[in-house]
Amino acid sequence: MTSSESFQVFKILFKERYKDPTLQMILPTMLVGYIFIPSFLIREDFLNYALVLANIPVISIPETVAVALALRNIIFVFGDHMNSGSIVSFLMMPVKRRAFFFMSYFNDVVIPYLMWLATYFWYLYELSLINNLTMFMGLIYTAGYFFSTSVILFYTVLLRTNGAATLASMFTLGSIFIIGGIGNYEIIIGGINYNSLSITSFMNVYPLILAYSINPSTYFTVIPYAITGVEVDVVLALVLFLISYLKFRVMEF
Repeated sequence: MTSSESFQVFKILFKERYKDPTLQMILPTMLVGYIFIPSFLIREDFLNYALVLANIPVISIPETVAVALALRNIIFVFGDHMNSGSIVSFLMMPVKRRAFFFMSYFNDVVIPYLMWLATYFWYLYELSLINNLTMFMGLIYTAGYFFSTSVILFYTVLLRTNGAATLASMFTLGSIFIIGGIGNYEIIIGGINYNSLSITSFMNVYPLILAYSINPSTYFTVIPYAITGVEVDVVLALVLFLISYLKFRVMEF
């Protein structure tokens, strides 16, 4: 397969996912969505906890849009091709199954992430808010994003049913995020044994960073656990991605 043939296949996959007016809607929505950052402006300055609060998924529109777009791409485009058997027509093109998988992954997952990344740092740059905190918030979201999309991809390849994959993904991710958030909050408020955070922090790192941003002198000890949570998310994302890839390699259509 030549580079020109690879590019043609990639272009077909890209156009299929980002046909008009998808890009025209997504990018402006992401940019406008950062209105929550200045909406948490207090005392004419950005306080640390306001920045953290404004970057929590669901509250932050751009982060939510990126995950939603990736979910749509994985389940209702890539997954739909597997379920309907139309993926065979793609595999008959001059492209190996491995290359097709990675091209699809780049279009489905990486491109929405790059959209978020570009708008996030552009907005912070315009407001002169690029600092250690906002960089770490970006790292937290990056780890969580790829973990979440790996869960979605895993269920899509495993279940091969759009409805079941959607329900399983939402239930799993929602349970992890909510239960992890409540659990980490209770551990932090209890203030007795932070060691438990090394196990639960990956489920929802935001309570740890929020506590630190409110009172750094008291909660500085939770930062190592937050870093551990990010590392665990990255490892789990890689493991689930690898399982999905290996299963796709031997899948019959």
